[in-house]
Amino acid sequence: MVIALTFTALTGGCAVNPVSSQSSVNHQPAAERDLLADAARDVADAPWPKPEPVSFVSRMTAGAIDDGFSKSDAAEVYASTLQPVGERFSRLESDAKSNLKAAERLLGVAESAVMAPRLTGNDVAIVEGAIQTLRENRQIYVSAAHQIEKLGERVDDDRLDAIREAYNNAIRDLGEAADGLADRLDRDLSENYASPAPRPLINNLSGV
Repeated sequence: MVIALTFTALTGGCAVNPVSSQSSVNHQPAAERDLLADAARDVADAPWPKPEPVSFVSRMTAGAIDDGFSKSDAAEVYASTLQPVGERFSRLESDAKSNLKAAERLLGVAESAVMAPRLTGNDVAIVEGAIQTLRENRQIYVSAAHQIEKLGERVDDDRLDAIREAYNNAIRDLGEAADGLADRLDRDLSENYASPAPRPLINNLSGV
């Protein structure tokens, strides 16, 4: 599946302008990158404040013991805001499923981007960043479920295990997609830098 922007011009049967066609081709990589970034942004959209640990330097400068806003803090805040009372876990489950659907959409875009006209290292980094976000979200959802139990509400262990497993699968699939993008980028770089004639210096440096 190849993601591309298709521009249809109603020109009354006139021939397509070559300059316009070239412009559309030039804009394809940027459009695809926007799709990738937008999909990753949806994955990062979470119903809790973003954890922001204090750096070692900041902690030493402040002269105080401060761990910042941790993932545990995020889970606790999130669990306490879930409503209605008595249905907190069901709401958590719904939020997790929405996040996983966003990950599924990102997977589709990432798999399509392998066939894009041009890739950059930033494309790979976007997917890798989303994978890290999913790892963090998995941890927070599981921790929030335990917080819900502490609030006296029942949490279905099988359903919680299903959420955890779904995250594991999403992380695995996106990891494979990131590998595919990285492989494609490596091939592109190899082709771009390939020399039409043997170059002894390069061969010597490569150890061949």
